[in-house]
Amino acid sequence: MRFKLFGTEIYISFLFASVITLMLLFDKTGLILPLLFAVFMHELGHLFMMYIRSSAPKRIKLIPASVQITKPFIRDYKNDIIISLSGPCVNILLFAVFYFNYKCYLNTTTLYIALLNLIIGVFNLLPIKGLDGGTVFYCVLCKYTNVNKAELILGAISFLGGLALLLSAVVLTLRGKINISLYIMGIYLLVTTIIKK
Repeated sequence: MRFKLFGTEIYISFLFASVITLMLLFDKTGLILPLLFAVFMHELGHLFMMYIRSSAPKRIKLIPASVQITKPFIRDYKNDIIISLSGPCVNILLFAVFYFNYKCYLNTTTLYIALLNLIIGVFNLLPIKGLDGGTVFYCVLCKYTNVNKAELILGAISFLGGLALLLSAVVLTLRGKINISLYIMGIYLLVTTIIKK
């Protein structure tokens, strides 16, 4: 499905819509909706800052495991840092709001929403390619070294980060504690590092 909103082309792949629908249908934990809310608010934080900084995206593509935002190609490291940090900042702000609500009313649902926002915000701050922290780290590196060296350093750190998560998952499995999330994150980070060269 394609449509335009405020001059931005939005594309939602059939597979993306199918995965979201299946997740909602088969969710027995009740955490999928709060997770989708946290991810949506994260991306909304980026988009809001893009419009404020006059860097409105040309295209937003929603595909499984990714939201691809195509910006006008004007390299401005300061702008990129501000836009990249806006998503995690929204999640951390939402964590504070929902955690305060939990402390006041002791509603466990608000605690789950708070923690999901914190996890998404902090995870995206990791200095790994494909994440917001990776973009910030890359922009900072580019101030002190050339682009090729910055990409090489970021690629190496990203690969090591993904490998560390994957090895942690394997060690936990060998000790009888399977953590699917660590496997998914480790594989995701390794694939992102390899593909986005």
